[in-house]
Amino acid sequence: MANTYFNDAIIGNSSMLVCLTRNGELTRLFWPNIDYPQHFEKMATGIFYTGQKNSTSWFYEDNWHQNQYYVEDTNILKTVYEDGGRGLRVEQTDFVLKDKDVMVRRYIIENIGPNEVELGFVQYSSTVSTTPELRSTLFDFDVDALIHYRHNYYISISSDIEVMQFQLGNNAFDSARYTELNGYDSIGMMKDGAMSFNIGKIAPGKKKTFNLFICASHTLKGVKQLVRMCRQMNVDEEYENTRKYWMGFLKNSRAIVTGDKRIDDLYKRSLLVFKLMSDEKTGGLLASAEIDEGFTRCGRYAYCWGRDAAFITGALDAAGLTEAVDKFYEWAVMTQDDDGSWQQRYHMDGNLAPSWGLQVDETGTLIWGMLKHYEVTKNKDFLKSMWESIKKGVEFLTRFIDSDTGLPAPSYDLWEERVGEHTYSSAAVYGGIKAGAEAARILGAPEELIKKWEKAASDMKASIEKNLWRDEAGRFIRSVRTKLNPWGSEHSPYTTIIKVNEKGYFRDVTLEDWTIDVSLLGVSIPFGVFDTQDERVRKTVEAIERALTSHPVGGIKRYENDNYIGGNPWVLATLWVALYYIEIKEYDKAKDYFKWATKSCTALGLLPEQVSKDNGEPCWVIPLTWSHAMYVLVLSGLKEAGVL
Repeated sequence: MANTYFNDAIIGNSSMLVCLTRNGELTRLFWPNIDYPQHFEKMATGIFYTGQKNSTSWFYEDNWHQNQYYVEDTNILKTVYEDGGRGLRVEQTDFVLKDKDVMVRRYIIENIGPNEVELGFVQYSSTVSTTPELRSTLFDFDVDALIHYRHNYYISISSDIEVMQFQLGNNAFDSARYTELNGYDSIGMMKDGAMSFNIGKIAPGKKKTFNLFICASHTLKGVKQLVRMCRQMNVDEEYENTRKYWMGFLKNSRAIVTGDKRIDDLYKRSLLVFKLMSDEKTGGLLASAEIDEGFTRCGRYAYCWGRDAAFITGALDAAGLTEAVDKFYEWAVMTQDDDGSWQQRYHMDGNLAPSWGLQVDETGTLIWGMLKHYEVTKNKDFLKSMWESIKKGVEFLTRFIDSDTGLPAPSYDLWEERVGEHTYSSAAVYGGIKAGAEAARILGAPEELIKKWEKAASDMKASIEKNLWRDEAGRFIRSVRTKLNPWGSEHSPYTTIIKVNEKGYFRDVTLEDWTIDVSLLGVSIPFGVFDTQDERVRKTVEAIERALTSHPVGGIKRYENDNYIGGNPWVLATLWVALYYIEIKEYDKAKDYFKWATKSCTALGLLPEQVSKDNGEPCWVIPLTWSHAMYVLVLSGLKEAGVL
C-alpha cells in the first residue's frame, strides 16, 4: 500500500491533481496547486458482508480482477473489479469536477452470482504531513463526513448515503478489515480514520449505486459547505458535464487524424495530459506528478523546469492551445530573477523550488521559446509584454561568459548531473541571444542593441566551433572544463583549475568530456546553431545512433554509460533524433523512431520517461510531460510533411 514510483493514472481539473494505481487505488492527491502539497498517505476502499466479521475485501487485493481505462477523450477513469468467487462486479468511476475542488468516486456494485447478498462498503484513509504530530482527523456529525485537517488544509470524505460506523485512529485499518469500527472519539490528533456504509441487499443480476466525495477547502466551514453541495448533487449530471468538458477541450484544439487509432488516441491523451499538468491559477507547467516524495532515487519531479517547458509550449502551440502558452510565459516573467536569469526549477506558484545549481540553458531556452510562440501567433502585443524580460535575459547571457573559451561559464548540464561548459548549454545560450536579437528587430529596438546581440550570438557560434568540435572524432564533444567527479578531485590527469564564483573559490575540472550524449543534437535541433544539413551535425547524429541505440529493445539512451535507473532508452531522446530526421526529410527513419515511441505508452496511453532496456516495458516516471511534448512535435512534423 506504500506510494509507488509509478503513477499509472492521473485525473484532475488543473487545480486538483489525483494519482491512481492500475488497480484503482488512490495514492496521491495534490491541492490547491497541482504540485503541492500532497495529502494522502493511503486510501483503501472495499466491500464486506453485512453481519459477518472479518469479511472485508479491499479492491486492490489479489482476489479482484481489475480492468482499467479512460472514458474516451476524457480524463475520467474507470476501474472495473470482478471477483468470480464472491459473484461480484464493481465499476469504480473517478473524476474531478471541472470547476470545484471535488473528486467523485462513483461505484456501481453488481451481483453476478446466483445468490442474494447483503453488502456494506468500507473506506479507510490516512493523511501525510511535513509535521506528522499535527495531523488531525474529525468526524463531523452535522455533515456526516470524515475530515482530515492540518492548518489551512481540510480534506473531507463523505457519501450521499448515511455513514453506518466510523473510527478515528486506534488501528482503524485493522478495525475496518475486521468490519467493526469503534467511533468513540470524534476528533483527535490522529492521521487516519475509516467509515462504513450499508449498501443493502442485492438480488442476482441487480445493481446498487454508491458515491464517495473527496472535497478540499482551506477552512472547515468551506469543506462542510462542499460536502452539503455534494449530497444535493446529481452525480449523473455532473459526470456528463465533466465528460462534455473534456471532449470540448479536445474539440477546441487542433485535430490531427492519421487513421491509426493508437496514434490518434495517444495524441489526444497527450493533450489531456498537458491540461492536467498546466496549473490553472498560475500557468506553470508541471514536469510530472510526484513519484518520489522521500527523495530516495531521484531529485523529484513535481516542479516546473524552463528546459522542459519550452518544449512543452512548442507542443501546445502545435496543438493550437496557444492561450496556455501565453499564460505560461506570463508565469515565466514572474519567476525571472533580478539579474535576468532563471533558476533550475520552480513550484507552480512561482516560488523557487529545491535546486542544486544554475542551468544556464534554461535561461536561453525560455527566451528562445518566447520568440517561437510569437512566430506561431504573430501577436506583437505578446512580444511587447515579454520585451523587458527578454532584454534582461539576453543581457545576463552576454555577461555569463568564460573569457578564456568564449562559451557560457560553467553551470549544470541539462541532465543536472555535472558542472561544465556544455555543448547543449552553449547552443541554448546561442538560441536565446539570437532570439533576443530577432525580437529586438521586430519591436524596433535601437540598431546598436540588435548588432550587439547579433555579434554575441556570432561569437558564441565561433566558440562552439573552436572548443567543442573535434575533427579527429568527426563529431562534437559533450563539454569542456567539466566537473566529472562532483565529490572530490578529478580522476583524470587532464585537468585545470577554474574560478567558480566571484568570492574567489576555485575547483579542479577535467579539460574535455568526450561522452556521446543525445543532447549534442541541440546544436541543430532545436536551437539552429548549425544547419541540419551541416556535415558536422550529420556525423554527430551518426555517432549518437551508433553509441546510444539500446539493444535489443531499441530506442535511444541519454548518453554513454548512463546509470540513472539502469541506463534505459528514453522516449524524449528517441523522439529528439526523430525531429532531426524530419528536418532532413528522411521520413522513414523518423517514422521508425516515432513508432517505437508509440509502442512505449502504457495501456492507458501515458508516455513514460524511460523504457526498460530488458523488456521494453514503460518504466520510471509516468507520465512525463516532456515525453508527450516530443511526441506531439514529431507527430505534427510528420503530419505536416504528409507522410502520416
